[in-house]
Amino acid sequence: MKKYILLTALFVAVLPLCAQEKKETRKKHTIDLEEEFFHLPDSVTDDYLDNAELPKTAKINDYWIVGVHGGVSVGHGYFNPPRHVSMPFRYPVYGFSITRFATMMNTFPNLGMEFGFQHNYEGYKFKEYEVDGVTYNPTEIDGATEVYMEVPEVFLLTHGHIDFGRYVKANIKGGIYGGYRMNINRIGPNVESGYANAFYETDRRWTYGLQGGLGLGLMLDPLEFHLGVQVKWGWSSFYPPDKFSPFYYNYIYPLDGAITFGVYYQLTKRHGHTRSSLRRMARQYVKDELNPELEQ
Repeated sequence: MKKYILLTALFVAVLPLCAQEKKETRKKHTIDLEEEFFHLPDSVTDDYLDNAELPKTAKINDYWIVGVHGGVSVGHGYFNPPRHVSMPFRYPVYGFSITRFATMMNTFPNLGMEFGFQHNYEGYKFKEYEVDGVTYNPTEIDGATEVYMEVPEVFLLTHGHIDFGRYVKANIKGGIYGGYRMNINRIGPNVESGYANAFYETDRRWTYGLQGGLGLGLMLDPLEFHLGVQVKWGWSSFYPPDKFSPFYYNYIYPLDGAITFGVYYQLTKRHGHTRSSLRRMARQYVKDELNPELEQ
C-alpha cells in the first residue's frame, strides 16, 4: 500500500513540471513582441518576424484610392439576326472613380468596391461582305452604315485583386453600369436629311447592362498605376425590335470594350497581405514601438 501511495505522490509532483515544460515549449514557437521587447535579438531575422504578433491596428488591404483613367473604345454590337460588322476605335474614353478595399467578414482580404463616372461610346459599323463570290455593300439602318454616340455613364463594380510581391497586383472586376445616349452621328450614303446628328423618336436613349474587366496594377505608394481592359454588355437595344416589321424582329444591343490606363492616389495607407509585406510591417513595428523602450 505504501508503495502505491508513494508512486501516486511522485506522479502528482511530476505532472505540473511536465505541464510547465510543455507550456514553455509552446511559448518558444509563439513570440509575443509586447512580452519580448526587452530581449530582442540584435538582428531581427525573418524567422523571428514570421512568429511575431503584429498590432491589431494594421488592417490588411484596408484602404481607399481615388483616381482618373483614359483610353480608347472598341465598338462592336450584338445583332440578331447576325450582321457583318467591323470594330472601329473611338476616343477619348475618360473618367474617374473611387475604390474602397476591405476584408470581407475578416476572412477575404482581396475584395473591394468601385464607384465612378465614365465618358464612353456606343454604336456599330457595318462592312462589305461576300457570299458565294459576290461582294455586297454594307448593311444600312436608317440609311447609315455607321452609327455612334457619346454616352456618359456611372458604374458600380466589385473588385477582386491578388498581390504579387510589393509592387504588382492583378485586378478583376464586375458589376453594373447605366448611362444616357447623346450626340449621335450617322454616316452613310442615304442618311435622311436632318437626322445625321439627331435621334428618331423610336431611338432608345437610356442604356444599362453589365460591365467587367481585367488589369494589372503597379503600386508605388501612395500612387497606383492601372492598365486595364473592360467589356460592356448592354441590355438596352438601340431601337424597338419591331421598328421595321411587326412580324420580323431585329435586335441590336451594345457590346463594347475599352483599353484604359489610370493613375490613382491612396487616400489611406495600404498594407499588403503577402509574406514579405507582413515582414515589413513587423520590422516597422519593432522600429517605431520597441526601439524607444529599449533606449530607455
